[in-house]
Amino acid sequence: MKKAILIFGVLLIPLLISGQSFHLEQDHSTLQVKNIDKSIAFYKSILHLEEIGTPWPEDLNIRFFKIGKYQQLHIAQVNFGDVKLNKAMHLAFNVNDFDGYLKFLKDNKIKYSNFNKEYYKIEQRPDGVRQIYFQDPDGYWIEINDAKH
Repeated sequence: MKKAILIFGVLLIPLLISGQSFHLEQDHSTLQVKNIDKSIAFYKSILHLEEIGTPWPEDLNIRFFKIGKYQQLHIAQVNFGDVKLNKAMHLAFNVNDFDGYLKFLKDNKIKYSNFNKEYYKIEQRPDGVRQIYFQDPDGYWIEINDAKH
């Protein structure tokens, strides 16, 4: 009998553990901006993001963009103090026509660089993915790459 209880317990433990596991997925990120109209124009015209509705349609100081199948970028004009920015903390997007996008950035007078801030130079990761960086109107860093997922 003790042997049967022990075997049953050993078989039951993985079921109890797996019943408590969590599955997290990216939902959204929020950026604090100084001028919502300027930021909205940038994210629509330079990144071609699709603006979607918010739960607060009357509040024009927060706007949502679709950035993936189930992911969103929220832009909020709020004043919670200064934000410390550095390139290591950035938004990253991949693009299907990397060279065409570089031309688009140049045509729109957006200065881009590699990670070391060498302007108009492309970073290449060890896996072959090319990437560049530039900043939005509030100084947030954006990476564009040609990763194939």
